[in-house]
Amino acid sequence: MIRIPKPKTLLLAALANFLAWTPPLTAAPLQLASHQAVYDLKLEELSTNSGIEAVRGRIVLRLEQQCEGIIMNQRMVLEMVNIEGGAIVSDYNLSTWEDNEGNIMRFDMSNRLNGQQIDKYSGVAQRQEGTASVTFSEPAQDDMELPATVVFPAEHTRSIIEAALSGENLLSAKVFDGNGAEGLSDTLAVIGKKKTFADPSDVLEELKDRSYWPLQLSFFDLREQMNEPDYEVGMKMFENGVAMDLRLKYQEFSLNGKMSNFSFLEPEKCSSE
Repeated sequence: MIRIPKPKTLLLAALANFLAWTPPLTAAPLQLASHQAVYDLKLEELSTNSGIEAVRGRIVLRLEQQCEGIIMNQRMVLEMVNIEGGAIVSDYNLSTWEDNEGNIMRFDMSNRLNGQQIDKYSGVAQRQEGTASVTFSEPAQDDMELPATVVFPAEHTRSIIEAALSGENLLSAKVFDGNGAEGLSDTLAVIGKKKTFADPSDVLEELKDRSYWPLQLSFFDLREQMNEPDYEVGMKMFENGVAMDLRLKYQEFSLNGKMSNFSFLEPEKCSSE
């Protein structure tokens, strides 16, 4: 699933547990479709006194479902122009690998502003024996304790799809997504009624007649205990984990993300033994 940098990462001025759902421990992990997608981002709305005049960007996402885990590579480039005409270009990259059981995640995140690196985090997050933590390899710092119930992005995506298939419409979860020391969020997913994608463009022909759910994801900063979300992500979520028609809502502006390129990738061949 798309993960986006938090507002602080973009240098912007600036949950209640309705449902605690976990997949059965004996269930085989749901397989996500290996695919690559490109989303063109356009400004939808600006808040009053934001100091921003224009925003545009692009997300490139590549997800590979392998035999032992999931590789996700994502790049998000945003150009923001202020009212004086000055431009800020944010170049955000996140690479992760998660095992299929959702117990281990390796991550590498970096963000550059106008070519200058301002954030870089690498490390391993893992859950074991009722505990969870993050060990950072870059920068060198103490381990970060996580809630024992934490989930990682691929498992979070699978959990949402499993909940939707079961007819649930709410899912709350604490998610660590690899965004360094600020990567832990409380999340609330609101799942709409199942629909069929019936009228795709030529770019999206491979998704024709597939089922999806309208999905609204709210992210809350655990440190601030705010009632309002830090940011929100809306999308159409397909049964295979593909997302389209993005809406990224920050406090200062919101963006629409139209899928401009999409392709399924050849799945890895796994032993039947």
